Amino acid sequence: MTGTTSHEFLSARAAALWRLEDHLDPRSASYAEADQAGAGGDDPAGLRSSRAMNWVRALGAYEEFWRETGRTPRENTRNRASLPAAERRLGEWARYQRRFEDGLSRYQEIRLDISPAFAWDPHHQSWQQHFDSCTRHVTATGQLPYLNAADPSEFALARWLGRQLRQLQTGTLLPDRADKLPELLTMKNRLIDTDWI
Repeated sequence: MTGTTSHEFLSARAAALWRLEDHLDPRSASYAEADQAGAGGDDPAGLRSSRAMNWVRALGAYEEFWRETGRTPRENTRNRASLPAAERRLGEWARYQRRFEDGLSRYQEIRLDISPAFAWDPHHQSWQQHFDSCTRHVTATGQLPYLNAADPSEFALARWLGRQLRQLQTGTLLPDRADKLPELLTMKNRLIDTDWI
């Protein structure tokens, strides 16, 4: 995964977006400078121990973990003994960024916004990815995923969809999600109706 997910590209994009801002705060400038230096592989003496350079190194490690594994670092798991300490620390770093978003500089916010590895609300992102997978499945097959033992990914998708429908029925599904599920069902019906034409 290179090109548009490389540190160099993301750093340059964040700097360009930040420069479009009306007010360029000095705190953001140090993070932009550190990110540019980190993207180039430099570790300037003036930034070596700075807070900005440490933040850039942590973000770089977080994104590198994502590039290597295809997923974001976890901070917790049911079996904590199976969770490597380095991954747990990266997961905790991300949680800290979300928790103290108000204390971040504008550059940090922009850089995290464009990072393919980082999500401000990972639960929402996961839900949206599952919903998108269901949409693709309905488009490809013309039917909702079902508990198909021969296809583990469809089976898992059907279990997820079943949980969402149960929450919709009991009224415990978040309103924005509750609005989207009927779209999926009507999409399936539209596909069936067009088959008769």
